[in-house]
Amino acid sequence: MQSKAEDCNADNLTFKVLGEFGKWQFWISIYMALLKLPLAWYQLNIIFMAPPQNFWCAKPAIFTICSEEQWRQICSPKNQEHPCLIFDPEILLIELNIDRPFIPLVPCQKFIYDKSVFNRTITSDWNLVCSRHWLIHFTQCIMMWGVLLGGIVFGVIADKYGRKYPLMIGITIQCLLSFICSVTTSYWCFLIIWCGLAIASGGIGIISFVISMEVVGGKWRTIMPIVYQLPFGFGNTIMAGLAFWLRDWRKLEFALATLSSIYLLYWHLVPESPRWLLATGQNKKALNVLEKAAIQNNREEYYEAGLKSLTRCKTRIRNDPGFIEFFKSRNMRLKTLLLSLNWFFTGLAFYTFSQYLGLIGENIFLTVALSGIIFVAGGITCIFIITKVGRKITIWIYQIITAFCFIFILIIPKNRFKNDWPRLLSAGSGFAGLAGTVPALYLYTGELFPTVGRNAGVAGVTTFARIASMVAPAVVSLDDIRPDLPLYLLAIVSFAQLILIIPLPETKDRPLPDTLEQAEQFNKS
Repeated sequence: MQSKAEDCNADNLTFKVLGEFGKWQFWISIYMALLKLPLAWYQLNIIFMAPPQNFWCAKPAIFTICSEEQWRQICSPKNQEHPCLIFDPEILLIELNIDRPFIPLVPCQKFIYDKSVFNRTITSDWNLVCSRHWLIHFTQCIMMWGVLLGGIVFGVIADKYGRKYPLMIGITIQCLLSFICSVTTSYWCFLIIWCGLAIASGGIGIISFVISMEVVGGKWRTIMPIVYQLPFGFGNTIMAGLAFWLRDWRKLEFALATLSSIYLLYWHLVPESPRWLLATGQNKKALNVLEKAAIQNNREEYYEAGLKSLTRCKTRIRNDPGFIEFFKSRNMRLKTLLLSLNWFFTGLAFYTFSQYLGLIGENIFLTVALSGIIFVAGGITCIFIITKVGRKITIWIYQIITAFCFIFILIIPKNRFKNDWPRLLSAGSGFAGLAGTVPALYLYTGELFPTVGRNAGVAGVTTFARIASMVAPAVVSLDDIRPDLPLYLLAIVSFAQLILIIPLPETKDRPLPDTLEQAEQFNKS
């Protein structure tokens, strides 16, 4: 009877029929990995929607006595970085020689934007400058709040109702709202649509990662979830290329929406997760998926053996724990708290340093494209390291690299070398370290939560990375208080993460827990 009970395990039965990796798993893994492309596009395209852009106050029609350049020189106080307030044009026109400090200042009524790099941005479309400049940061906050909310909501739905349909609903919403964003004329309407797109993006990210981990076994369960992360970097590079070509945020958004519409084909390409179906007792549906997959993997004889095993199993009673359930037992509470802190610190370092990396290079297109390539390089090295030494040591290695790179940037003098290449090299190495940390931590997180609550667990702890992404702009602004203060903080955070990983169990070469009870006992054996 004990052996029969083991055969009923979703992990055992799935891989008894399909094997650890085959043609079916390969294509599912590729489909899920490709979803990281639009996730990068929508979560980071604020870089090209609202890039740094020079602007000045338009010359009033009544001011015809001087050229455009002369107007820019005399219209506002010299101590203003941007001409948000200008000298009253009517008085300035009459008394050009008057001592200007005594001319009252008035708000500029119309701005002209420098179009030498970008023809159109959301900044120029909706005048997000001066007193409205905060709306640019608010736009990105809305994106990250939406990703956070989408990860939680879609994660819970996917644990209760399956992986496929919530995933496809998210893909459809993302595609439609992206098209609408590209043509909307009102900023506040855009923001509402942007929030909906962000929610869909967050849901797609959580569900696609879980599927990529559930369909493979053995050493491939280590490799494929990391490969899954790599297209995120390629997404940055592709987006930078499109932005360089189009130079218009509306055209860029429309192009990204057009590319995203290709994913609607997943309605016919992606099946439900057989592992989830078995874990929730839907054996008949699981057999239909396993039969088609076994044929694709040329393992029909193993399907017959799996069918016999399944007929001896009792249907499982569904038990879908929400994120709060993980705080009700001692071991899962500790693991959940430690993972939440790790994700907060990882998100804080990643999003803060991403902004810092952009400040080093003068060419925004080249900087973003190179950062994407660096991200891929970090992920590829992660594959080789994590399969040899395990999850915990891999995270330690990359965090140590990242922390020391922050320190090197602090101690290397600025502008001492041509193109500031030592600091640029250190910054690139630090970003590669973060690029290795993210997929390793994603894999490690998914392995510590049980099948029936994996979406909710991964979504819950990665929520703290989204919260950190909203804190990141405030951390960057600490540079105004003391130069390089953000880097000091990030170095401390990176070293702190080394301590937070110690109490967690190693998951390398161990079967994934299916139930909350198995997850609770995971580090007791």
